[in-house]
Amino acid sequence: MLPLSYVPSYMNYPQLNLQQFYMLPTTTYTLQTLKKQTRDQASQFPEPSLFESQLINNNMKFEEAAEKELKMLLKYLSKHISLLKDSIFDKFVFENLKILSSLQKDLPNMIKQRYILINKTKEEMTKFIIRRCFLFIKSEIDYKEKEGITAEERDKIFYNSFFSDDQEFMKSHQQESFDDMIPFRKDSKMKTMNDIYLKRLFESKRFSKYYAQFLIQFKNICLNENEEKLENMTKQLIKIIMARDYEKIKTYKRFPWKDHELIKCEERAKGLFSKYSNFHINRCKNKYLSKCDSHKSDFVEKSSESQN
Repeated sequence: MLPLSYVPSYMNYPQLNLQQFYMLPTTTYTLQTLKKQTRDQASQFPEPSLFESQLINNNMKFEEAAEKELKMLLKYLSKHISLLKDSIFDKFVFENLKILSSLQKDLPNMIKQRYILINKTKEEMTKFIIRRCFLFIKSEIDYKEKEGITAEERDKIFYNSFFSDDQEFMKSHQQESFDDMIPFRKDSKMKTMNDIYLKRLFESKRFSKYYAQFLIQFKNICLNENEEKLENMTKQLIKIIMARDYEKIKTYKRFPWKDHELIKCEERAKGLFSKYSNFHINRCKNKYLSKCDSHKSDFVEKSSESQN
């Protein structure tokens, strides 16, 4: 063993790199260079895994099934809600609404209670009737709305052009504007849907003629539109339900009409025609009779003068 004085100086440095003195074999590593992604590739979301895809599909199927049950519930309530007993409704829920009940046990009853509170008034029925009648008239005369103007301006053009074709009506309202005949205007001098407005409206023979045709198709118009309302409400309500925002159901208003309300509305539509068209006929009769009386009195006066 060498004495300490002969030990090489590098022995005191254990971390010394021995490659400085000996050629030792080394392993070379190649670094992977990242390929430049295009903007479209970088913005793409990673493809979902099989589990995630199944989960998404299951959620979609669940929502579709819940929507189907909701539509069934609304149809059932629209037909039976006026005479529906709690025991019968509970049985219907148990047999048909398993998914809705699983989301919230009291959900079907919550919808039912809200639906009970939404009732159509006579004024709402009258507004509905007159609105649909004018839509019917536009379809019958193939009326094309002008584009590029406001809804109020379009209404003015239509009502003035429609009533101007009724010559007798024009004679009795020569100095008046037909803007007040446009229903549902807040700034109208003659408040719409009241007795005065309806009397004036049915004074037009042209309107009365189309209204009579409208009555023949009124029931089908109501049923088709109510079906659309039911579809729209189902889509809106299912969003609320899937978001678990059940408090919104307690203030929801756009329910489809109940069957017994549609029957009342049809009766009201017929009643308006019989009341106000007859009023116009009676008014014409009274005018005719008053003219006859005036001619008769003139004749009596002239005959008495000749005798004298």
